[in-house]
Amino acid sequence: MTKQEESLTKAYRDYRKANLGTKSVLSFLRSFMPEMIFRTTRLEGEKISRRSVSSIFK
Repeated sequence: MTKQEESLTKAYRDYRKANLGTKSVLSFLRSFMPEMIFRTTRLEGEKISRRSVSSIFK
């Protein structure tokens, strides 16, 4: 990983830690969005697991 990528990753981690305690629309959506994506994808006939969908939102 380059130095720029490392600094961006660190900044993002710090941002996530700072905003962990605050309630926002994004945190509300983040709680049920993976389940909606999983069910919609399954209805379309794709093979997908809950784990793979939830990994997108971590």
